Amino acid sequence: MVIDPSITYPETDSYNKIVEQSGMPCTYHLPIMSDKSSMANALYNSCGVIIFGSGASVNDKSDWQKLLREVVDNTLKMDIPLLGICFGHQFIINHYGGKIHHLWSKEKKKGIRKVHFKPNELIEDSHFYNLIYSHKEGATSCPDNLKIIGSSDLVDIESVEHKTKAVWGFQTHIEASWSFTKRQGLTQKEYELSNKSGNKIMKAFFKKIRVIK
Repeated sequence: MVIDPSITYPETDSYNKIVEQSGMPCTYHLPIMSDKSSMANALYNSCGVIIFGSGASVNDKSDWQKLLREVVDNTLKMDIPLLGICFGHQFIINHYGGKIHHLWSKEKKKGIRKVHFKPNELIEDSHFYNLIYSHKEGATSCPDNLKIIGSSDLVDIESVEHKTKAVWGFQTHIEASWSFTKRQGLTQKEYELSNKSGNKIMKAFFKKIRVIK
């Protein structure tokens, strides 16, 4: 199940990329732009959940976010693998009690940055990956039941992993499609560089789904 909290542009190309990569049936949900109740209805037939990025803030505490928190709660209770990307990453951290704040005086930054990952359940060895980013908020504290597995010169909490559950969060856009990348003002060469790294992480998550289900 893919949850896309877009407020302007549904990331259908990223969703289609996930469908192709995963090789599994997927459902697509737009809780802001469409029916916010559909994600709860689809959860019980889902073997994995991915939460995309958004122009919304986890600090908004809007009605659709209350429903999303219920979905996340049930996902965790059912031990369904969960992956948060950008907003989704922040949402998971905040859900567990971590803090999300503006990082650069409310400035939104975009580009590619080098992220260092420690060995974890998705990335076996220590690696530096070049990944696309586009955000102005980020996590400034990590709750006790999550551990930091990725950091960069710009962001201390780039990626997290649950200590006992199949839950991961990535601030960078490991799912990015070419259309998303173009809207960030990046080049085809930059996309190809990031896409190679992002695909490795996404495929590792899909592998976890197959093992658990």
